[in-house]
Amino acid sequence: MPAIVDKAAKRAQIVLHAAEVFSQTGYHTTKMADIAQAAGIGKGTIYEYFATKEQLFLAVYDAWMSQYELIVRQRVDEASDALSKVDAVRDSAVEFYESRAAQAPLLLEFWAHALRTDNPAFLERINATREFLRSIGRQLTHELVRAGWFRDVDVNAFTDLEAGMSDGIFLTWVLEGRGFPLDKAFTFRQSVIGLGLLAPDTRLVLEERLGAKLRKGFGATTRSKTSR
Repeated sequence: MPAIVDKAAKRAQIVLHAAEVFSQTGYHTTKMADIAQAAGIGKGTIYEYFATKEQLFLAVYDAWMSQYELIVRQRVDEASDALSKVDAVRDSAVEFYESRAAQAPLLLEFWAHALRTDNPAFLERINATREFLRSIGRQLTHELVRAGWFRDVDVNAFTDLEAGMSDGIFLTWVLEGRGFPLDKAFTFRQSVIGLGLLAPDTRLVLEERLGAKLRKGFGATTRSKTSR
């Protein structure tokens, strides 16, 4: 009797090994045979699950983002109030990026490929994650305004700005060789935004604490080290 193959598990195994190989050699240099060798399977087996290397590349990104979105959603749902939810989103992002520090350039390669390829599925997947994060950002901003922490603000404009700042921090972190602590950079950003949007009453409560974080910064960057 032929062995029963768990196709979902086999597919996940292929995606896992593909992520490792893509991270080591880059998307364009990697061959399907390289991934098959890393996974300990025949190249033909990969084609039973993925018709092209590009399709497999998309599956790697989709697996990463699906896991990230799941972690964010779980932690936000577990948080007890709006401020804790904001911290949960920040901590989830930091944990996700730091756990994939060695593979971070692959995320940038995926974004670049999405802009070059004729396959719309790449940009669609990127935008799906961005909209997921924006929707949570809008939800939390509304909660902060209703709770009296934030003054009234254009929620859509604010969440778009937040998304851009987060992407910029991550991009700089990668380009500078991870030369500054990512958690402190995200906390610094949060303090800057917080002081700007705090309602008058809450400013009296939090200004001293947030101001101290602003004065401290978030550690020396690679750029500042090399400029001395």
